[in-house]
Amino acid sequence: MGKSPEHQPFIPGGTIRRMDRRRFLASAAALPIAAHSSLLGGEQTSPDAVAGSDSGSANERGSERTGDPPFVRCKLTLNRVLTGVSPAYTREFLLKDLTGEPGRRFTNFSGDLSGRWIGALSSCAHQFGESLPALEPFVRDAIALQKPDGWFGKSFNRENPNDDDLALLWGNGRLLVGLMEYHALKPDPAVLAAARRLGDFLLAIAPIFNSQTMADAFSAEHYASSYICWTQQTEGLALLHSATKDARYRDLCAAISERAERRPGDHVHGYLCSLRGTLMIYNATGDHAHLSRVIAAWDDIAQSGDVLITGGVPERWSPKKNRTEGCAECDWMRLSLGLFSTTRNPKYLAAAEHTAFNEFAMNQAATGDFGHANLDAAGVPFIVPVRAWWCCTLHGLRAFADLHGHVFRGDGREIHYDLPFDGKYRSDNVELIASSGLTQNGMVHIDVRRAHEDASLILRRPEWAKSVVIIRDGRTVSGLRVDSLRAGERITARYAMEPRIESADRVQSLPNRHAVFLGPWLLGVSSHHQPTWFNELDAENKLIAASLAAMSDARPNVFVVPAAASSCAFIPAEFPDQRGEVELRAVAEQTGFEPGRWATTFQVEQSS
Repeated sequence: MGKSPEHQPFIPGGTIRRMDRRRFLASAAALPIAAHSSLLGGEQTSPDAVAGSDSGSANERGSERTGDPPFVRCKLTLNRVLTGVSPAYTREFLLKDLTGEPGRRFTNFSGDLSGRWIGALSSCAHQFGESLPALEPFVRDAIALQKPDGWFGKSFNRENPNDDDLALLWGNGRLLVGLMEYHALKPDPAVLAAARRLGDFLLAIAPIFNSQTMADAFSAEHYASSYICWTQQTEGLALLHSATKDARYRDLCAAISERAERRPGDHVHGYLCSLRGTLMIYNATGDHAHLSRVIAAWDDIAQSGDVLITGGVPERWSPKKNRTEGCAECDWMRLSLGLFSTTRNPKYLAAAEHTAFNEFAMNQAATGDFGHANLDAAGVPFIVPVRAWWCCTLHGLRAFADLHGHVFRGDGREIHYDLPFDGKYRSDNVELIASSGLTQNGMVHIDVRRAHEDASLILRRPEWAKSVVIIRDGRTVSGLRVDSLRAGERITARYAMEPRIESADRVQSLPNRHAVFLGPWLLGVSSHHQPTWFNELDAENKLIAASLAAMSDARPNVFVVPAAASSCAFIPAEFPDQRGEVELRAVAEQTGFEPGRWATTFQVEQSS
């Protein structure tokens, strides 16, 4: 690992104008499908009640954004789904994947878009207290299109399946997840009955599809219609078992999970969905064989060289990786959060946090969509040109519920603040509100609304923080624990963050390349700010490590991260006698711009 230069502890400064929430929402057009009522406020619900048993105890945690960029990011995507155009998610548009009508892209993935829409909005409604009246009538319309033997779509050949039949299985799997997430929000006998019919359809075709013959027939070369279309059924089956306690769904989920494998060149999103279902069935059954399988798979991925410097993963496993996919980034983050909830191993939380601050943020477009980033010759994301409205936008919205649900967690009278985002924790006797200014000044305020006399707050010190200083009533607290919480008091956490330069070879097998970080943020050179950095030999430009320094920044853009803004001298490869200075920006800032080019790994000259 490369050594970073010596620096004094750096407490980031600078200011950023807080976006007025009403003004931000005022420009939204009339909803194409129905109005919603709240601003991601209201009572919080654990993600477990929405996503099944993959995330820990249902009464442990809840979180709520109150106003800084992560809240705005979630609201941006929610508004895009409800009010956006190009395309608008109208009733007719969504139902086309259930009727199989030609016209728009991917209607052969029957239930994919409609199921994701149902699941994403149900999760937001459950997690954030949103009122989304469009959900119920749309779900009724959707389940009315179910075929007599349980599947959804235009046609299905179980005896001699082709790529379109596997595509239908993929979409039906996403629809099953969406129906179960809706049922968790609003228990409905008709919806559960439709889900059971779909589950029974999967049971009926299992003798054919849960076989090595089928796995071989639909190899990784089939990509989006490969065998992962079958193995990802674990997620919906685990949710269905959780709701019904029907052992048949549990047993099929377990049997399918044994067939999930990471095949070279295969679809990452499908494989990670398969692992998430396996983790869910472990939490439902306690069978350690399932947990061991997920842990081994996570370790295999982490050591594969396919975890990118941004904390994301590619769309396809090596040797086919050439771009990312927003769905896969969300799944990697959610799988890591689920493993942390299950095992309490901090490496999983650190991985999810790294993804959230970097890849997940960088992947989000200014429209609120998520999509695809192209990888350069070294396998590093450098531009995000594709808005994948057909999957990633909705999967990104779904991921916010899990992310915010892990800000706080409760363990008896000990409440842990795990992720430095805005959040809300509420139990019978304790209510805490966290307001994060990390992007502005490295500080978080936690207000105690209600408190039990024996309640304690424990803050995590992330690996990227040199220290976390806690201030209570104007006095510094020793350590990371605040005992005997009192209603009405405010606790402030101050995260000290330093610039650091790390070898990219440690993360992504990029010898002689380095990455620059400040706190949790990966920094890069952006064509939005430094267009002259990029030319034929820009990969050979060299940063001068000893010159790395903080830079003041007060730009009124809600996605700017002034706390991370830095400057660095560099040696241009094409004219090394004319040294220059370059701005290094958090890659998360990409959301505020049209797609632009980024350099995020560098050659480094250690001394001036």
